[in-house]
Amino acid sequence: MDWQKLHDEAVLVDLHSHPSLKSSMFHRNLDGKKTRLLSRLFKSSFWPFSERITFPKLEEGGVDVLLSTAYVLEQGWIDDIKLIKFLLWLFSGVRKEIVDPTYFDVTNMMLDNMEDEVALYNAAIDMASSDDRRVRMVKSVEELLQGIAANETCIVHSIEGAHSLQGIESGKTLDDEIASDREAIGVEILNNLEHFYNRGVAYLGLAHFYPNQCAYPVFPYPEYGLKHIPKNALGRWDSTLGLTTIGEAVVEKMLELGMIVDVTHCTPRARARIYEIAEHHNKHSCIMATHTGVYEINRDLYNLEDWEIKWISDNGGVIGVIFMNYWLSPIDTKLGLKYLLQTIEHVINIGGEDVIGIGTDFDGFTDPPDEIVDASQLPRFTKSLASEFKSVTERKYSDATIKKILGGNAMRVLTEGWGKKS
Repeated sequence: MDWQKLHDEAVLVDLHSHPSLKSSMFHRNLDGKKTRLLSRLFKSSFWPFSERITFPKLEEGGVDVLLSTAYVLEQGWIDDIKLIKFLLWLFSGVRKEIVDPTYFDVTNMMLDNMEDEVALYNAAIDMASSDDRRVRMVKSVEELLQGIAANETCIVHSIEGAHSLQGIESGKTLDDEIASDREAIGVEILNNLEHFYNRGVAYLGLAHFYPNQCAYPVFPYPEYGLKHIPKNALGRWDSTLGLTTIGEAVVEKMLELGMIVDVTHCTPRARARIYEIAEHHNKHSCIMATHTGVYEINRDLYNLEDWEIKWISDNGGVIGVIFMNYWLSPIDTKLGLKYLLQTIEHVINIGGEDVIGIGTDFDGFTDPPDEIVDASQLPRFTKSLASEFKSVTERKYSDATIKKILGGNAMRVLTEGWGKKS
């Protein structure tokens, strides 16, 4: 099949991206009209003006389902990264909106904002009698299937970092609370988790950049990215630690509710414990690694080891390969597409063709491959997959396999895991 036709026929699912981050922080509308000039001038996604996800770009790229991931800036990151401090000084109103309130309140604001963006975009389409593709805010599997059947771009809520469950003062950790308060904090966190599930959040990632009440993360940068973090801050990351007691309770509750667990950013110990809990509950299809690489190619604890790839595959989960140079590549290089294809091949060799998906991490604070810098360029990814050959006459991936990579596997996990209560 022609690669363009293949791309058009596939249900394309991006398991992890951040349109809500910059629209919430910098009031950038997702219609793609206000920051086009600035996005050309500031191509690095470390700038708030980058424009990797807009509704028109999703339509141009053929994206059918987007997991819009709400991430609230952790206080530690604000304290450690001078660029973030500068941006918050430059956009002074942002601090009042996304830093001063509790993590829980800011997360709700970001979810509200995404829903408002969808409504405003659709209203503009209707007013203009436009042929532009409508966008649907999806809050259940049933709505997801309806949106795909109607040929709409489906947006699904997700959350990165269990700190979003914290209704206490944003900068505090569990260690800051006296022992007598911990039980109450745990109850609050579980109640907030159920609140987000009822809001239509499909998955939660337990960790992000800094330790939280539930889980410990890996160091947020590869070795060559150490310049972003002061060396005196390194003691915050202990890869020998895993889930807290509250974190284990959160995973249990997620599996009970039918909320999918994202293991990305967790330490290897935390990931292993999540797998154990899932096995105990026989809820394997509720496990994702939404945006990651593989350890055998880039030996960083962020990336999955082969035994994890095999476990997720054997137990019906899905692995979204990240579109980000420094997790794909073992060196600081711009050969992102090369390593993206190598990563996909490795995952398939270890886990088979039913486990692989994509999680671009577009519009996060990321550095994508030069060949695919935003959602509109995702057809290039399909073309690259279709251009991979085992021999002169034999393609490496069949049409059916490519469709699984683009979104078939992700759709299976969403429909089998999301909302399936135990």
